Amino acid sequence: MIPIIAVLLFFASSIFLGFLIQKTKRVVLPPVPPLPPGPSPWPIIGCVPEMWRNRPAYRWIHDILKQLNTDIACVRLGKVHVIAIKSLEIAREFLKKHDVVFASRPTTMATHYLSNGYLTTAFAPLGEHWKKMKRVLVTDVLNQSRLQWLLDKRNDEADNLVKFLYSQCSNSENGSVVNVRNAAQHYSANVIRRMIFNTRYFGNGREDGGPGLEERHVSALFTILLHLNVFYVSDYLPWLRPFDIGGHEKKVRDALKIIKQYEDPIIDERVRKWRCSNQENWIKEPVEENLLHVFISLKGADG
Repeated sequence: MIPIIAVLLFFASSIFLGFLIQKTKRVVLPPVPPLPPGPSPWPIIGCVPEMWRNRPAYRWIHDILKQLNTDIACVRLGKVHVIAIKSLEIAREFLKKHDVVFASRPTTMATHYLSNGYLTTAFAPLGEHWKKMKRVLVTDVLNQSRLQWLLDKRNDEADNLVKFLYSQCSNSENGSVVNVRNAAQHYSANVIRRMIFNTRYFGNGREDGGPGLEERHVSALFTILLHLNVFYVSDYLPWLRPFDIGGHEKKVRDALKIIKQYEDPIIDERVRKWRCSNQENWIKEPVEENLLHVFISLKGADG
């Protein structure tokens, strides 16, 4: 009986001594500033049900700011705290004074698909890869000489836009209604495609300069852009990803499939030509003067 009491006394003394040592060594941390005001969240899921029920999400957030009579609010979605602001002064604090802290873009389902796992510059989180891609863009794509090099292509598309709008207005004696939004979308896509792929349309196009009936590339692009910042439940509750609530993931996958159907054959053919040609003379060939030509010619750290 005495040995058992001695063992229990030893363990109790050890626990008490450890507690005293931990208490004497405890570092006093500064108090954590409170989060901005916001709606009361549910356990685990946060305010996801309220935001889903009161779509579109941005209007619900504006209503929260108005109800709380505040310029900054905190909405918890799953484990993520979303901070909404409507004050220019507070926005300046986020975007200018503390820009290093808030510079990284959020990782979402749509940005992951569009960037092929965050390989691009626009959607990559802040880090070494983003810095490397930024250097590539500044040095080899967005410099003054490169923009001047592609000026004629942009001018051609501006002329084509004027031709297309004039043709639309001349369809009848009294003129006709022109969908300027549609024309502007195609013009923006045409400029980018001319600079990257050296082509206006992936289809045949029309005589008046407009897109052909088979052209689905632009609509697929804008479908993905529409879903980049959409409220997608699984971005905050990943365990709901298999259910694809709202069907956003399927729409993004289908749109990306259409884009690849148009772009991948051109890219694969250009890469094949590059591998079969003299790589030193590749950039000098006038037939392939476009940004895809430049990207294929760039060398990484491994050569």
